[in-house]
Amino acid sequence: MRTIPALLVTIGLVASLTACASSGAGSTPSACAAPGAASEAVTATGAFGKEPKVTVPSGLTTKGTQVSVLRSGDGREIEDGTPALIEYTLVDGATGQVAQTSGYSGQTAPITAGAENYGPLGTALECAHVGDRLAVALPKSALSGGASASAPSGKEEDAVVAIVDVRRAFDARATGTPQLAGDRMPAVVLAPSGAPGITIPSWSAPKDDALHLLRKGSGAELTAKDTAVVKYTAVSWAGSTGDSSVVGSSWTDGSGAQTIPLAKGQVIDGVRDALLGHRVGDQVLAIVHQEGQATAYVIDVLGKMPA
Repeated sequence: MRTIPALLVTIGLVASLTACASSGAGSTPSACAAPGAASEAVTATGAFGKEPKVTVPSGLTTKGTQVSVLRSGDGREIEDGTPALIEYTLVDGATGQVAQTSGYSGQTAPITAGAENYGPLGTALECAHVGDRLAVALPKSALSGGASASAPSGKEEDAVVAIVDVRRAFDARATGTPQLAGDRMPAVVLAPSGAPGITIPSWSAPKDDALHLLRKGSGAELTAKDTAVVKYTAVSWAGSTGDSSVVGSSWTDGSGAQTIPLAKGQVIDGVRDALLGHRVGDQVLAIVHQEGQATAYVIDVLGKMPA
């Protein structure tokens, strides 16, 4: 599966920001990032969803991650595991200069709140609402794996400021109606978060690719023109040898939700075929053959990217 692109930040360093309930919500964090002197000192003017004019006091510092709501939205709450579409502007707190923006084209891949690869920026999204504009003050070391929202360094550091517009949120897991188990297919159990566990049976895999619907959703149907938003786990089918293993999982590798273009040639045919014609809210079990190896995928269809 394709992974979402990393967001690269250049502010005297190059660092990567990448990166429960059956209702599809994620899990509520034990604590939300609070506002502080640094985040409250930031202003941003301009229309929501458009690049703002950001004002940051010269030499801005912070002890940890701080989040202030500059504009309150009334959409759904962003919880741990929720993929969200955002637009952002990153500013060097030491100089007040804009370091990077999302481009404000509406095409930025989703960021999954709480996903490890997004570090403190992903954590800062938790408890926000769709329609919010946030001012997030991060210690610069947080972007290189130092401080984090949950474990701040405790020392004043130069701040990096992110102005984040939360445009949309997807379900954290497939929300469709559970279906009966498939004949001679792997068994699938779900953790409270929705993450699937796949048990490969002792017999051989089907000779051809195979599909079974685990949950039936009622959302929009996916076509070849769409880019799907999914979470997945993939396990090799070893059969009687008992050597099956997880070969990939966006639930556990820190990446969160993935975007999958469904145009021909953009992803392996078996995965593409497992998504085309299915609906948002579906959970699909797909047996895919590639290079002589059968792999069992469980794919949660969370949504599709805006056109």
